[in-house]
Amino acid sequence: MSVIAHRKNVEIPAAAGQADRTAIASLVPATISFLRKAIRSGTRLLMHVAEVFAEARLQRAAIEAELYLNRYKHSSKNDDDLPIVR
Repeated sequence: MSVIAHRKNVEIPAAAGQADRTAIASLVPATISFLRKAIRSGTRLLMHVAEVFAEARLQRAAIEAELYLNRYKHSSKNDDDLPIVR
């Protein structure tokens, strides 16, 4: 009787091999999905940074046009040598 009970508890080798394959097969799409999401969020971050810098350049150009009537460029390091416009 112990032999029969033992045979019922033994796993079938083909089924065990398929279980390993499904674990690996489910790991690959999960890894690809994670990488895709990471690349997408990194790209969005870089695009946001580029838009922020572009907007800062546009605002600076608008301020220079308003203050100096497009005759001078503002430099925050040495704006003492700008001529006085009257």
